[in-house]
Parts: sequence; structure tokens; C-alpha cells
Amino acid sequence: MIISKSKLVLDKTIVIKKEFSFHDYKPLFKSPILDIKKGLGILEITKYRNIIRLNVDLRVKVILECSYSLEAFEDEVMIREEVFIGDSKSFEDEVIIIDKDEIEIEIILLALISANIPLKPIKPGAKRPQGGEGYRVLDDEQLAEDRRISGDDRFSKLDEIDLDDDEL
Repeated sequence: MIISKSKLVLDKTIVIKKEFSFHDYKPLFKSPILDIKKGLGILEITKYRNIIRLNVDLRVKVILECSYSLEAFEDEVMIREEVFIGDSKSFEDEVIIIDKDEIEIEIILLALISANIPLKPIKPGAKRPQGGEGYRVLDDEQLAEDRRISGDDRFSKLDEIDLDDDEL
């Protein structure tokens, strides 16, 4: 869905209730998102002087990759966001800058979906792997302890350098 900024009427809100399809944007999906099935949403678009406000209320069914089992699973994401679109960099950091007249709504929605997906989604009921032949699974604390015990000596030569204040 493409909206032309120049055709929006000043201070008038347009309400769009629609089922959004993201199949044309599949190459843009980033792990852990495998697919976006459908998105039902209500958009409110209001143009002010130099800025456009986009209120998004979206329910999306997504297929994600479980970070434990690497299995695909379906999840539902609810998004309620307010997005501001401007045409120059003179605005605050929270404004999306779009110089051209056309706004591709699905790209903005895809960014919102990506921002609302956990970095490491876990399938309901999935258990963290315990290890196997030739590998083991560590949490952050175990990794730090292993590094401390291993005595990584890549930088041990630096300990031998005597830096006196007099020599500087």
C-alpha cells in the first residue's frame, strides 16, 4: 500500500482498516522471522504541517524460528505504535525521514513487526539443549567462568611490561 504525502489533506485523519500482506517483502525478512502470514490492522494517518503521524494498531501472525530447537512455530504479535514521518533531518531522532512523496506502508509495518519480535524467540514447551557429542551449551555465567579458568594467555605478555610514571 503506497500513500502519497502530497495528496493527504492537512489536519485530516484518514482511517484505514485492512488486511496487510507481506509476501512481496519476504526477501527483507530477517532471522528469526521465517514468514508473516497475515496482518489485520487499523491505521490512522494524519498530516500536519511538516510531519505525518501514523497510528498503528496491528495484529500479525508470524512464523518464527525457535532459538533452542530451530523449529518453526507460529506466534501472534500485537502492535500499537505511533510513528512520525518527516521529510527533513531537522526533526528529532524519533522521526522517520522519507524524502520522496510516496510512503510504502508495508515497509514501515515490517520494521515495527521486526522491532516487536524477541531476538531469541522460544517455542512454547521447548527446552534448552543440554549438550551432545562434541559440544556443550553454556549460559553467560558458565562461559565467563570457563574463560577465567582457561587462563587465556593471548595478552599475558602485556602483564610483563613495566610502565613507570617516570618513563612517560
